[in-house]
Amino acid sequence: MKTEKLFWKDGYLKEFEGTILSVEPYKEDTNKFVVVLDKSAFYPEGGGQPWDEGKIGEYDVLYVYEEEETIYHVTDKPPIVGGKIYCTIDWGRRFDFMQQHLGQHILSGTFDKLFSAATVGFHLGKEYVTIDIHKTSLDFEEVQAVEKMANEIIYKNLQVKTLFPTKEDISTIPLRKPPKVEDGIRIVAVDGFDYSPCGGVHPTFTGEVGIIKIRKWEKNKGNIRIEFVCGQRALEDFTWKNKQINEISNLLSVKDRESEEAVIRIHEENKDLVRAFNDMKKELIAYEAKELYATAEKLGDYSVAIQQFEGKDFKDLRFLASLLVQYPNTIALLGTKIDKAQVVFSCSKDVPINMNQLFKEVAPLINGKGGGNATSAQGGGNDSPNLEGLLFAAKQKIKMEYIK
Repeated sequence: MKTEKLFWKDGYLKEFEGTILSVEPYKEDTNKFVVVLDKSAFYPEGGGQPWDEGKIGEYDVLYVYEEEETIYHVTDKPPIVGGKIYCTIDWGRRFDFMQQHLGQHILSGTFDKLFSAATVGFHLGKEYVTIDIHKTSLDFEEVQAVEKMANEIIYKNLQVKTLFPTKEDISTIPLRKPPKVEDGIRIVAVDGFDYSPCGGVHPTFTGEVGIIKIRKWEKNKGNIRIEFVCGQRALEDFTWKNKQINEISNLLSVKDRESEEAVIRIHEENKDLVRAFNDMKKELIAYEAKELYATAEKLGDYSVAIQQFEGKDFKDLRFLASLLVQYPNTIALLGTKIDKAQVVFSCSKDVPINMNQLFKEVAPLINGKGGGNATSAQGGGNDSPNLEGLLFAAKQKIKMEYIK
């Protein structure tokens, strides 16, 4: 059964009355229901534009799709078949999509006119819109040129018309891209600027798009992916960015236009400070290694350095172990407690004790996992209170089982 598409007759229709022809369980979720009306102003998902939401009577419309010219409305509850029912569209959602979709036509048309770059992909998401353009590179100056031209089209407030040309008429229309269907071709015409086959819903004048703002761009599978926002989304995007730039400039006591320069300067200064801090930390760890080696317990011919730390970074713990085992006949049994217990067992190359095997034998004491090789093993476990017991058990195994 063919559904009469009211949204093609009037894209601004917010409410209507329709007759329910059928109600069936939704095959994707039997707790929901599929409603078919004789006519509908609910736009079904397709052509890159999301579906409309709203109400059929008192029932929420959660999803709308089309198959073989029949529009199916997925509802949370089953209305009664027969008779007319009052339906309403979630207009905020619909108009947002209308703004974004027409913005896409304008932006795609602009890329085509300035760079002969065809749009090969389109996605209208909840937060932003993307198009993929067939272009190998894109720089800031080119983006500025595109934005300038696209927004000029908005400011001209050009009329947006819908055409249903015959096959014979198609050749007379300067289409930006060929239609995907042969029958029932629908063309969205931005007067004198862009002509594109499309089944979506758009505002009647380009001025209703408000503004187009490109947020960012990146290479994607041989094309360039453009992320942008239009209308209310662009205002919201500007609002939070303006708030942040003002807060940053106030924090740094600079003008808003000087914020980037100030942040770059601070970032470079921070990198220098981090380098200096890391150099000092390495010196401190080197001193720790000397002290630990000097006080290491002697087990036979070996020096066993055992130490438990509170909150020591695991990366620093591994560095400390690497310095200790530069001494001959040395074994390092080190542990730290942060969120969990973390352990490093290492030995110098002249120690014939397998650190990986030793770790595996005592790791269950902290519910630990990990591994390594003959000279170094590491891991962690969630029973941090027993870290001291693990280190003691490892020392005892070396003393009682490994030294002969």
